[in-house]
Amino acid sequence: IICPLLSNGYYSMVIHSIIERAREYGYTTFVAPTMRDASMEGTYLDMISVMHACGVIYLYPPAMVEKANEISRLVPMVSIGDKAPASRFDSVELDSKKPGILIGNYLLEQGHTHVVYISSPINEKEVGRMSRLDGIKKAFRRHGYPEENVLLVKPDFETYSNYTPNTSEYSNGYDLTLKILNSDFQTTAFVGNNDMTALGIMGALKDQGFRIPQDYSVCGFDNISLSSMPQISLTTIEHASELKGQEAVDLIYKKNATKKKTKESKYNYIMRLEYEPQLIIRGSSGKCRRKII
Repeated sequence: IICPLLSNGYYSMVIHSIIERAREYGYTTFVAPTMRDASMEGTYLDMISVMHACGVIYLYPPAMVEKANEISRLVPMVSIGDKAPASRFDSVELDSKKPGILIGNYLLEQGHTHVVYISSPINEKEVGRMSRLDGIKKAFRRHGYPEENVLLVKPDFETYSNYTPNTSEYSNGYDLTLKILNSDFQTTAFVGNNDMTALGIMGALKDQGFRIPQDYSVCGFDNISLSSMPQISLTTIEHASELKGQEAVDLIYKKNATKKKTKESKYNYIMRLEYEPQLIIRGSSGKCRRKII
């Protein structure tokens, strides 16, 4: 299981579901956190190419796409989440524009016409982070509001790399919220690119004496376990994380079974599954109580 890090509850949740399903098939699992370092990812792929693995599951879009494609011809490989455009292997996908649209529509229905979207660093490989923002902007355009009303706030890579990995997403959400509160941009709602970022947003708002959702609404994505805790009660997006982990293992098992049955060494088809997202409304969001002109 190749994942970026273990401190985000989303990845832990998916990994647990993979391990449980893998045990049913008699598979042993190895977890390889890359810290989003392409060279470390490459090292793991080199190891996989010689260790006779039954399969590989990516929990984020690979940086070493060509290398991953090459290995996928020999070893069943599945990506979970947003798929890298150039990847040529199975995927259990989420179209991250859809969750963004759900959040955007919901906030507009609540009267929030100005929103801050706080994200971890964005580049061409971090498909999901940008797609979620694009979805929110699309909802605003559909309702006749300019997309400039959705402000993207993100750190540069150097700043983000200085955070401790175990708390990087929370700290990023916290610090960038303080930055917005001290700026001229007026907003009534904050959206984190994931739940961990949203928790950082909530922490900063509460430390500054603001009430949630009376003063600001806060939303996230992923519906990690912490989000449902009554002290947090975060409005977020459920996208069947545990089911996707199970499905990825099933795909690997089926391809191995087909290979064993037909004696073929190559996999001649690519599967693509997609789960629809669901908005989970909780106590961190509500009606807008002030208008911004």
